[in-house]
Amino acid sequence: MKKLFTAILLILVVTILCAAPQVEALSCAPPLPVKEELDDSTVVFKGKAVQIKKDGLTVFQIDEAWKGVEISQLEIYDNGWDPFIKDTEYLVFGSVQEGVLRMNLCGRTGPWDNASEAAMKDSGIKSINPGLTMDAEKSKQQGGYAIPAIIVVIVVALLLLFIVLIRKMWKR
Repeated sequence: MKKLFTAILLILVVTILCAAPQVEALSCAPPLPVKEELDDSTVVFKGKAVQIKKDGLTVFQIDEAWKGVEISQLEIYDNGWDPFIKDTEYLVFGSVQEGVLRMNLCGRTGPWDNASEAAMKDSGIKSINPGLTMDAEKSKQQGGYAIPAIIVVIVVALLLLFIVLIRKMWKR
């Protein structure tokens, strides 16, 4: 009887161990559909990691944005588990966490590839103007100084003309 009880107990333990799902400490559920993750995120963009700073803070040059991005460069922290790699293009979903912008822990953030591109196109979500590309930003800065520069040139020319006219009047 004791052998039968031990055999049944052994079979029961093996069955339970084999049937239990494998669990990892930091495993994530499958990512949400793109529209749901976009709704849950503060920023969503495609960009190149151009600088890795201290504590996982990464500077991105934005190529395209779908939510929350109004400038051409953005700083965002990694999630602490998946560091960004410099000079790599990413699709990033991020949220404000503990007062800082951080990529979402589990989700669709990852290197930009055909699957990322297809997921964003298939979602039907149109990209927004990511603010200014670097070329547009430079041209805006140059254009922003053009009008004041022209005004200064006109004012200086008028002053010189005025001075010349006054000198001619005094010589008479």
